[in-house]
Amino acid sequence: MKVLLVDDHEIVWNGTRLLLERMAAEIEPGRPFHFEAVRDAEQACRLDPVGVDLLLLDYHLPQLSGLAALKAVKAHFEATPVCMQSAESSPQRVREVIEAGAAGFIPKSYRLEDMEAALRVVLRHRIYLPAEFVLADDVTRAREPDELPREDLAGFLRVELSPRQRQVLALAMRGMPVKLIARQLMIAEGTVKVHLSMVYRALGARNRTDALCRVFDAQAAWALEAA
Repeated sequence: MKVLLVDDHEIVWNGTRLLLERMAAEIEPGRPFHFEAVRDAEQACRLDPVGVDLLLLDYHLPQLSGLAALKAVKAHFEATPVCMQSAESSPQRVREVIEAGAAGFIPKSYRLEDMEAALRVVLRHRIYLPAEFVLADDVTRAREPDELPREDLAGFLRVELSPRQRQVLALAMRGMPVKLIARQLMIAEGTVKVHLSMVYRALGARNRTDALCRVFDAQAAWALEAA
């Protein structure tokens, strides 16, 4: 496993390395573990992106920071899931980060076991959303009359969505941008956008983050496993 941490606080480096080293030995026994830490996004973008399995990015960095840093590292590490970490985890910040294409958002206030659980989700190529964000009042909507109850959502995903729509949604849930989804499925970017638009409409969702919240809240992600 190869991991890159972008954080300007060296005190974070050792703790993160020890946690991921232990996880790597359990998840991929026998595979070498490589960990590198740099202080800012500019340094990260000068590194070779090939083979990096996970990139952890602090929200507050010197110089390039926040969503601008996320955009820069995602452009350089196209095939790598980028997970944002921040001491501030307001629903608005989490929403902005996920909409910008992050593979997850991990609050820095998390205990060690919570961080490990979050990292396991991201390493399985799923987007991690903090439970407090999914349940927050300002991201929870009253169900429209034609929306499915949460207990019916998994069945809806399996039966009502086309195989291609399930594929597109599954890749979107892994944090892939439209360009990479199109490349992997060998279809046009415009076609991906059409599929996503149809899926969002079917789910009664406004955007990717809203759709993710609905799927996670209903514990229906398993319905996309075969996509």
